[in-house]
Amino acid sequence: MTAVEMPKVAIAGDFLSAFAKIPKKQQKKVQEFISKFRQNPTSTGINYEKIVNAKSKGVHSVRIDQAYRGIVFKPEKGNVYMLMWVDRHDDAYTWAERHECMIHPSTGGIQIVDVSHVEAKEPEQPHISKSVKHALFKEYSSEQISALGVPESFLSAVLAVTSEAELERLESRLPVEAYEPLYLLSTGEDYDEVVASYNDATDEVIDTEDFAAALDRASTQRNFKLVTDDLELQKMLNAPLEKWRVFLHPCQQKLVSKEAKGPIRVLGGAGTGKTVVAMHRAVYLAQQLSGAEQSKVLLTTFTKNLASDIEANLCKIASEDELSRIEVTNIDGWVTRFLKRFNYDFKVVYENDETRRKCWNYALDQAPSSLGYQDSFYEEEWRHIVQLNDIKSKAEYFHVSRLGRGTALSRMERAKVWPVFEEFRNQMNRHRIRDMNDAMLDATKIIQKQNISLPYSSVVVDEGQDIGRQAFMLLRALVPEQNNDMFIVGDGHQRIYRNKVVLGQCGINVRGRRSQKLRINYRTTEETRRFATAILQDVKVDDLDGEMDKSTDYLSLYHGEKPIVSMNKDFESELQFIKNNIDNLIAQDVELKDICLVGRTNYVRDNYAKSLNELGIDTYALSANNSDGSKPGLRVATMHRVKGLEFKYIFIAAVNDGVIPLCKVNTNDPVESRDYDFNERALLHVAATRAITGLFVTSSGSPSPYIRSFGSNDIMTAH
Repeated sequence: MTAVEMPKVAIAGDFLSAFAKIPKKQQKKVQEFISKFRQNPTSTGINYEKIVNAKSKGVHSVRIDQAYRGIVFKPEKGNVYMLMWVDRHDDAYTWAERHECMIHPSTGGIQIVDVSHVEAKEPEQPHISKSVKHALFKEYSSEQISALGVPESFLSAVLAVTSEAELERLESRLPVEAYEPLYLLSTGEDYDEVVASYNDATDEVIDTEDFAAALDRASTQRNFKLVTDDLELQKMLNAPLEKWRVFLHPCQQKLVSKEAKGPIRVLGGAGTGKTVVAMHRAVYLAQQLSGAEQSKVLLTTFTKNLASDIEANLCKIASEDELSRIEVTNIDGWVTRFLKRFNYDFKVVYENDETRRKCWNYALDQAPSSLGYQDSFYEEEWRHIVQLNDIKSKAEYFHVSRLGRGTALSRMERAKVWPVFEEFRNQMNRHRIRDMNDAMLDATKIIQKQNISLPYSSVVVDEGQDIGRQAFMLLRALVPEQNNDMFIVGDGHQRIYRNKVVLGQCGINVRGRRSQKLRINYRTTEETRRFATAILQDVKVDDLDGEMDKSTDYLSLYHGEKPIVSMNKDFESELQFIKNNIDNLIAQDVELKDICLVGRTNYVRDNYAKSLNELGIDTYALSANNSDGSKPGLRVATMHRVKGLEFKYIFIAAVNDGVIPLCKVNTNDPVESRDYDFNERALLHVAATRAITGLFVTSSGSPSPYIRSFGSNDIMTAH
């Protein structure tokens, strides 16, 4: 068989889902079969059986063993073979009789459509004409709806939909690549933008028989993957549930391979795959460096734990050569190592450092009692004005803009409060310590003054909402504006640290086409997503560049039970509720390590862990210094630590008044109060969005005000 005649073998996402559910013994046989099949699908050793009642021509079953069959589609045109499903003999045949494999005439993408759900067309035209004026998509023609990827057999049903609720009832029947754009259109998104995201073949004449050409389109590659070697096949089959390794949404794929003339910012709610896109982008950029020996891609994020998780996952999608060209680190760690190389004469510390605390308390002694400002005012003024703008003198402080602060200061009042910040700097210098934000500014100055050339061709930033202005100014100094220089992903709704940034003020221009948004949640159920976004309802959220972002323009692909909220009279009742539900999950064969109990603080986490241990439930604490490995036990974590992780089931415990929010902020400044409230809400929002399948929220005594307002439409209540 010549190279020209070599067949193309593709695996469908549905095949991987089915593969994950069959017994391990049969999985091994499937792997052996596919390896041989990929080498030569026309081999006489492959037992093809024609399925007479299959919906598509060219569908055959192939023998895996005595009990199991694979479903293979061999189009009549071209040398393409597609593995679509694997199951027990009768179930595999039933699947083939219900599903049709076709090329959509508008998008050119290959679709697998469950045609058993297609209803017979209504013969009564008058009924349709009466409802058409109320139809959800009345402004669009059937050709326009078809261009979104809706199969022809569903056009009538879609055009007759009169509400979002009716559209949601179609979700289980429509191909996911057709439902997504319809949902976005129903929420008010611009039609042309939706089409541009979901149809990359608008200018093509589609040959609905040419499956080889269809496999090259992004609309196909979200559901099908060509298998080119056994190593790639092994990676796909070893972890079929982690489909992000193999399949990317067309919107994600466009971002990954986009040739940009400057920075790109990617927004998206929790679970929309921002980190996945960032990792694939880093791999793509590393691939472009094959001819340059020294250049690297810097992939950075805020915390060390997130950097470790990213590094581990990169190994699953990148070759050793690609990995050698990607440096993964948290931004603080990078700064510390860089400054050490230049014999930095300061110890870098954080706010909880004891020496720093003493320096700050000494500085507060300089605060004028006549103004009556609380300590929190000086803390926020230092963070958001003095330190952020690298203010070193009273004269600079007089002239700096304080836009965004809630307490106005006259020139005389600035003169009175300045000694606090001056003394704090003096004390820090005397003890040879620096805040990390100041250390970042120092690192930036070293790079600029010494004209240091670093090996980075591109910087990829994950969790950009948690990285502040000083960090982005440093990253801008690492890589000057050029092609593919910066790729930043983030979500202001998940800002759980007090860092805020306006990218434009850091020399990073992301306006216009340089900004994109991911709109599909792949992690949580739609019910959990709605609960989590409701926590931030009516709260203004920024887009990392000074404008407002919204949380209502993305959806989840999955439905499930509503989150369960249990408001208990006391701790013992709450603990028993948690214990009973964990026992129920274990009885349903859910492993303890797939469940995580989350608390606001270390004390809350440890208190519940100790109590559950006494009730016979083993726990494993996730701290700043360990990862979520294979150790047994119920995971317990703080809200900060659980960021970046996901579990089948999440229990958020002690959602009590005085715990969430942690305490009432002692300030008269409305901006400080608003920022504090936002951070506390964001913590609860982030914790809730870690749940894949189910979410339990519990309280004892007086519940948090953040959950009191939820109605029966949002949650299931338990007592």
